[in-house]
Amino acid sequence: MLRKIAFLLVLFMGIVRVVNGQTSTKTDTRAVLIELGSMLKEIPESTAQCQAVLKQIKAWQEKKLKELEAPKATLRITAPSDEAQVPERPLVEGTVADPKAEVWVIVHPMAVSDYWVQQRLTPKADGTWKVKIYVGKGPIGVGEQFEIMAVANPKVQLNEGDVLSGWPEAQWESQVIEVTRK
Repeated sequence: MLRKIAFLLVLFMGIVRVVNGQTSTKTDTRAVLIELGSMLKEIPESTAQCQAVLKQIKAWQEKKLKELEAPKATLRITAPSDEAQVPERPLVEGTVADPKAEVWVIVHPMAVSDYWVQQRLTPKADGTWKVKIYVGKGPIGVGEQFEIMAVANPKVQLNEGDVLSGWPEAQWESQVIEVTRK
C-alpha cells in the first residue's frame, strides 16, 4: 500500500511539473493528463512495475519537451492534408513566418522525375497564403500520387511552368505532403 501511495505521489509531482512548466492552455493541460492517464490503466503492484511505468512516463516527457523546444515551422502547408485525395486544381494553403517572402509551390508527379513550378503566390500580412495549383491535367494523373512542397526565397530564380529535376534549394522549405489525384 505504501508503495502505491509513493508511486502516485511521484506520478502526481511529474504531472504537475509537466503541466506547470510546459503547457500554455487548458487544452494542453487536458491533453497531457489524458495521455499520462492512458499510460496508467492500472496501478502497478510491484516496485519493478512502478519503475517501468515511471521510465515510460519519463521517456514520453522527454519527447514532449523536445517537441516544445523545436523551432516552429517557418513555412508550412496546412491544406490539403497529407494523403488527401485532390481534384485537378486543388487549393493549397499554408503559412510563412515572413509575409514578404517569395513563396512558390512545387508539384512532383511521383511517376516521373519532373518537379513542376506553380505560380508565385503572395502571402497576406499575417503570413497565411493560398494558391490553386495543377495536379495533372485533364485525365492525365487521375489516380496517381503527387508530392507537394512550398519553398520560400529560392536560391535560383523560379518561373511558373519551370520543370526542375528536383526540389529547389531555398531559404525555407515546407514539409512534403503526398496526395492522390481524384
